[in-house]
Amino acid sequence: MRYILGLLLLISMTLFAQTNTPAPFPSFETNESNTTQVENNVSLIDEQKNTPLVEEEKKYNWFAGDEVSPKIYDFIDTIEHDASLICQERLRTDKLRKLIDRYNASHDPMLKEELEYEGNKLAVQYNKIKSQGCFDPSKFLKDNYIRPSKKGIEDIDNPVLLHLYSALAKYKEIEQNGGWEKIEVKDIPFLRYGKRYDVIPQIKKRLKAEGFYPYDDNGTKFDDRFLLAVKKFQAHNGIKVDGVVGPATIDKMNIPVENKIDKILINIERARWFLRNDDYFVFVDIPGFFMHVYDHGKKIFESKVIVGRRKRPTPQMRNVISYAVLNPYWRAPKTIIKEDILPRLQSGDFQHLIDEGIVAATDYNGKNVVDFNDINWSQYSENNLPVIFLQKPGPRNFLGYVKFMFPNRFDVYLHDTNSKRLFRYDFRALSSGCVRVQKPIELFHLLRNHTSSKEVTYRDILDKLWDGKTKRVRFKPIIPVYLLYLTVYEDNNGDVYFFKDIYNLDKAMLVKLRLHKNGRIASN
Repeated sequence: MRYILGLLLLISMTLFAQTNTPAPFPSFETNESNTTQVENNVSLIDEQKNTPLVEEEKKYNWFAGDEVSPKIYDFIDTIEHDASLICQERLRTDKLRKLIDRYNASHDPMLKEELEYEGNKLAVQYNKIKSQGCFDPSKFLKDNYIRPSKKGIEDIDNPVLLHLYSALAKYKEIEQNGGWEKIEVKDIPFLRYGKRYDVIPQIKKRLKAEGFYPYDDNGTKFDDRFLLAVKKFQAHNGIKVDGVVGPATIDKMNIPVENKIDKILINIERARWFLRNDDYFVFVDIPGFFMHVYDHGKKIFESKVIVGRRKRPTPQMRNVISYAVLNPYWRAPKTIIKEDILPRLQSGDFQHLIDEGIVAATDYNGKNVVDFNDINWSQYSENNLPVIFLQKPGPRNFLGYVKFMFPNRFDVYLHDTNSKRLFRYDFRALSSGCVRVQKPIELFHLLRNHTSSKEVTYRDILDKLWDGKTKRVRFKPIIPVYLLYLTVYEDNNGDVYFFKDIYNLDKAMLVKLRLHKNGRIASN
């Protein structure tokens, strides 16, 4: 907790812009036997509820004898300069400051008791917001998510969240330094390599503000250094990396730094809804189209992924991978049955399903197959079918050679694919909701060795795949997995990437929050 809050103090550039190391969070002593009963229900934009509290597990010592401890002033400063908060108005530090002034003037024992209670109450509010977010996700995400239950207050030091804090600090510093000017160009041309343009010095200044062009020059030629900076900017902002400066690139350059900060803030909020402290976990960034595996804060594996298209979005969740299946049968989920398979069957179009190797069966092993012509499909919906739809293992199987299971109500999972060519595309929101993994065998090898007392070689795995038999392999211990919608990502080099808002979740969230806060959602 001290590390995280120290980092968040660093984010407050107004107070700490000149420091190179995080200011330490006060080291509160606690009295476990003295517990305050409070409750908390963080709900969206409801000033009447005004964020009550949850049951508290600790009581902080805000006094040194009968004198107010400096710790409480440090704590108030921490809250007031925490730039990651988008609901700072709920944390009434002004009320606590007035109470401190009243106590210092009188040393009234009743005021001391009230000050202790209000200090504890504020600490619980703050810590719960930091670990679980300001708002109820149901107000933004409808039903396409599974939020993990969080018992009590947990200090989140998950590397995914820490990188978002670092990204916020970087862009707050850019804002402190004046941000960047809008590039004023009428009828934006396509600027190409090797030519000269009067607007290039202006673009260089813009790129330098964000760290993409570390040179001092006002040349008008589209040269190698400028080309490299443009490509890097495009790669970091979800634009086609072609090195051509056209309307799309200029539009991205003209996004104000304040808007980028707001985007980081809503991603921090979403991350807080789901993230826990897991030593070893799989992380899928849905709009980033990538997967990482982390081990004690270090990224040890990465792979491209394909996620759900907009009409069939991949849901957000924290879950646990309990087992994998080698040479799996593909079983059609309800969504595909409803939208793809049943319409074909009800129209008499059986051949497409036959060509894909899909059968109707009364068992999960595909041993008892029913002829498509033997059933009157018009009398059934996806909820009352007498059969299940399967595709047998093999090179044409939609799941490829392995799937990773974390049972959930959306029936989504990670899996291989028989359409490897799709990983060549930059935009990969192409599935029906499940997550297709570019390097599934490597992932299985990694997870298997993490959970097995005996080392499993890559050749051992290939031998099991080549025999064609379906096998279930359990992971003990189970492995946490996150499917999260984060449109901002910072890598280990400190480079910040902004991804396309493929499901328009950022847009909807920003509209609601800006209406509530009359403009900027940032607290500082």
